[in-house]
Amino acid sequence: MNLTPTITRVIAALLLTLTAAATNGALIVVTNDIAPGTTATWYATNEYRLDTIVYVQTNATLIIEPGTVIKGGTNGANLIAKPGIPNLVSGLWVTRSAKLFATGTLSAPIIFTMEGDDVNNPNDIPPTVTGQWGGVILMGKASVNSAFDVAGNSANPVTDVYEGVNSEGPNAEHRFGGSDDNDSSGALRYVSIRHTGRQFALDKELNSLTMGGVGRGTVIEYVESYASSDDAFEWWGGTVNTRYLVAAFCEDDDFDTDQGYRGTNQFWFGIKPPWQGSVDSRGFETDGDTSQTIFGDRLPFSQWSVYNATLIGRSKANTSFGGGRGWNARDEAAPNVFNSVFAEFNTGLLLDADGLYHWTNTTVRASAQNNVWDVTTPDANGLGAFVFTNASLNNTVAAAGLGGISYTNDVAGLNPRPQPGSPLLTNVLVGAPITTGYRGAFSPTANWADGWTFLSQGGYLAPAPAPPAGTVVITADIAPGTTVTWYATNEYRLDTIVYVQTNATLIIEPGTVVKGGTNGANLIPKPGVPNLVSGLWVTRSAKLFATGTLSAPIIFTMEGDDVNDPDDIPPTVTGQWGGIILMGRASVNSAFDVAGNSANPVTDV
Repeated sequence: MNLTPTITRVIAALLLTLTAAATNGALIVVTNDIAPGTTATWYATNEYRLDTIVYVQTNATLIIEPGTVIKGGTNGANLIAKPGIPNLVSGLWVTRSAKLFATGTLSAPIIFTMEGDDVNNPNDIPPTVTGQWGGVILMGKASVNSAFDVAGNSANPVTDVYEGVNSEGPNAEHRFGGSDDNDSSGALRYVSIRHTGRQFALDKELNSLTMGGVGRGTVIEYVESYASSDDAFEWWGGTVNTRYLVAAFCEDDDFDTDQGYRGTNQFWFGIKPPWQGSVDSRGFETDGDTSQTIFGDRLPFSQWSVYNATLIGRSKANTSFGGGRGWNARDEAAPNVFNSVFAEFNTGLLLDADGLYHWTNTTVRASAQNNVWDVTTPDANGLGAFVFTNASLNNTVAAAGLGGISYTNDVAGLNPRPQPGSPLLTNVLVGAPITTGYRGAFSPTANWADGWTFLSQGGYLAPAPAPPAGTVVITADIAPGTTVTWYATNEYRLDTIVYVQTNATLIIEPGTVVKGGTNGANLIPKPGVPNLVSGLWVTRSAKLFATGTLSAPIIFTMEGDDVNDPDDIPPTVTGQWGGIILMGRASVNSAFDVAGNSANPVTDV
């Protein structure tokens, strides 16, 4: 939920220092924390430079407007030390009980990058420039199953102190974990985080997005990591669910889990940099707990799932940077990977001896099912051979049939969408949060990473295809006080909740077909609506005139329904979109909404 329009802009709460004027507004150098219990807003008319670790302190809220640019300071002469952080580094650190609302949009993403990066010039800093600042760190109160911190490991609930720091901080800023699995650290949506992974302690780096004990009340979707020297995304316990994540040219792991992480995820995309990497650079690195026992006895188990991931390695022939392995499963973890594709890795799966427990125990908690492995060697050491020989797991070793793989900004070279005849278009396992007819992160006809990511803006990623001729994709509301007509000569697809706003009128001609979008890659969230869904919503004081005829009825149906073929979609297919909602002004006798129930007249939400 984007809270920006409803929050009073209290400049004093920012505790910032204005230093110079930038071409698109003021350059704000941030050296002070967001104070406990305050709310601060960072505006798109300014540019922000972090010259230290900036903490969003307990019960504080930081709101960042769509289109805002935040740069991590890289000039050591300006950087300011913080207690408990061994080396000078910049970053944004959200502490437990604090919230960050960084909710960009498709056309105005929020960009976190390094000092000196001209975000209007995609060629000024190459992807080989990594490790320049610390990235974004979220510390939450959800459960973790073990801790390196001795006191935290024996506490109930277990908490930990982030690795590499030499204290928990003056206000326990570096501590994470707890017992609130529904905890919220805020929301990140349409956010690009670039050139991160700065070493802040001996052999310890920060990731693009670090999540310690982050709860499922947090919203994380449409987030890109670009050119990180460490991991793109790392989960240290917690329960947060994610979707639409991009890990582009990250030198260590694309997606790394540990300490009892238990989220449900969908639509992850990663591509490795062939030019450099760590000694054990993977697409997935999945760990269980800190104890390193072979029995995986620390609860909760690190049992998480992802559907529809596409991971692209450095090429099948490339065995540098740890052997060219797509996935290393180890340390009693219980990951579950479904409907995904591993392409251009030398080796698909390295299943360590201490990672077998939840794959082969009487109670099986880990699995890899209905995946495509476009690799030279599927199994690295023989321990994971059953993943490929057990027919019930439906793993396929075959060419993925993607549109194209490229590591340079040649505009059309990188096209991770499945092409006609691709095995990704068959054998889809049911049960994903968003139902798809394909495996991997992208559908054949859409590209959810288009437009807002640096991969797209920098010319690496092939653009999304245009909708079919005659199809009008509706994402904007019918504006207040206007009259709009939808014509039978077109077909309309709703890719969000489309509101007919106050005093507006929508007229739909007889014979018009309106389809509710079902492809999660295209659906756009609306404030106050928890999940992605499409529908037509007529607000109070608005009007809908959908007046068909006997011979030309108006049809509202789901995307993909051929209305000329009565047999293409059976009646068992339900729940695909949201339908039509009419909000009126007639009386109601009671309300679930407390304020509305006590009002006169009564209204409800």
